[in-house]
Amino acid sequence: MNILFTCVGRRKYLIDYFKAEQGFVSKLVGVDMSNTAPALASCDSWHLVPNVYDEHYIDRILEICQNESINVLISLNDMELPILAKSRDRFSDLGVRLVLANDAAIDICSDKYKTYLFCKENNIPVPASFIELNEALQFIKNKSINYPLIVKPRWGSASFGLHVVESEIELKEAYLDCKESLSSSYLSQFKESEDDVLIQEFIKGKEYGLDILNDMDGKYRGVVCKEKLSMRAGETDKAITVDASRFNAFSRIIGDTLKHVGNMDCDFLERDGQLYLLELNPRFGGGYPFSHEAGANLVKALLLSLSGRGDEIDITYDTNKVFAKCDTIVAAR
Repeated sequence: MNILFTCVGRRKYLIDYFKAEQGFVSKLVGVDMSNTAPALASCDSWHLVPNVYDEHYIDRILEICQNESINVLISLNDMELPILAKSRDRFSDLGVRLVLANDAAIDICSDKYKTYLFCKENNIPVPASFIELNEALQFIKNKSINYPLIVKPRWGSASFGLHVVESEIELKEAYLDCKESLSSSYLSQFKESEDDVLIQEFIKGKEYGLDILNDMDGKYRGVVCKEKLSMRAGETDKAITVDASRFNAFSRIIGDTLKHVGNMDCDFLERDGQLYLLELNPRFGGGYPFSHEAGANLVKALLLSLSGRGDEIDITYDTNKVFAKCDTIVAAR
């Protein structure tokens, strides 16, 4: 099959993982805004495209799909997912299968408050979260929650606009600053209401990253878990694989309820032995290589499903494997 990766950026390792599956893959095509995107170096062919918010972006992607005889498209950018979702029929008309979550799952995952509500509805522990400043202040007054708190955009990723606050003065300042920053950023177009700032209970403790795999029919197939040892630029930099049994019930609820397709990158925090879900991202995330290197080949699992061989999927991996990312140099395209 010929696969197109959009917003490839720095995910060279992911392209290499797909390239290793020669029995499934004929051609790997990458697109990005910049020809210096490192992942393009591993692609069989590549193209420059405009910003995902450009009015001609989808037309350009469709043109590339047609010219490169693309069968499958995989996006690596959270913010692109709802944009692609609006054009599902146009891709289907070209015979292109989107490895893309359903609209409801994308909506829940991209909106942090809807993620919170999803967790509450499905009995998944989650940090207390508020979109109204006065409500948060009332909970603090009643000592239902305590400082420090997190203030961040309701939509967005990569820690954009995130504040840690220790007092009511800091909370009010951060809330107003976050709203102002949002109004002038690319995130403003995702706003569905003026309640665009999330105030969240600060959970300090171990952090875990999960890869929850569903097949192309939205059927839950398994989970891989890593304990994050360090972060860098908003991504997992070092991690150790751990047994996923503590997370099995939560991961199955997520997979069975959201019915996403492909990988779901999921973060949990632990405090005093209690796990709390932090966020959901329906795509391959920056923590995936730790799963892959430990033996959980979710790339092959996805390719098996795309080939109509989903029943052959078997997700296993070695625990207590520690891996660390490092920089490398590639020649720009």
